[in-house]
Amino acid sequence: MTSSGTGASFLLLLLALVMVVATADYYVLPPTTHTPSEPYVPPTNFTSPVKTPYLPNTEIAIEGLIFCKSGNETYPLQGAKVNVVCPIVDSNGRLVAKATLSSYPTDLKGYFYFITYGLSHKVKSINGCKVKLESSPVSTCKTPTNVNKGVTGATLSSDSSKFISRDNLDLYILEPFYFSSPVSPKPVY
Repeated sequence: MTSSGTGASFLLLLLALVMVVATADYYVLPPTTHTPSEPYVPPTNFTSPVKTPYLPNTEIAIEGLIFCKSGNETYPLQGAKVNVVCPIVDSNGRLVAKATLSSYPTDLKGYFYFITYGLSHKVKSINGCKVKLESSPVSTCKTPTNVNKGVTGATLSSDSSKFISRDNLDLYILEPFYFSSPVSPKPVY
């Protein structure tokens, strides 16, 4: 074959391809109108895996005053202490232990304030806790009195508490406690 025959064959092939492409039907999508679908609503029995946010337990703070009453004289007792005794019960309500915490020593005005960190985690009901006189540093005023239940124990009650939100504390405010000078035995005649 000659070069003109090859060129003619190529031209004929090209013409055939152009005819096929020109006569081919193209599929064109019919025009549609778009309708928005309904929003997805999860099933009503769906349980969210997100738990309620963690709220730390409220801590317990206790404040009060301790005085010395010696004869007709009453004055603030610096360096005195109280302790808190709380029953710890099991799930059946049986006593398994007692938690005892000591306060910091009182200041010059006989004032004590302390936070019982972690006590609210151990005790089911703070109402079972009692605050008692523990010690006095003054040798002439070491005898605890039961004024405001300083010996038997003042019960922590919601009536004597207030919530301090900025510190997440339940503050229990106690009536004043008193130590006294030792009572001299009366002479027997």
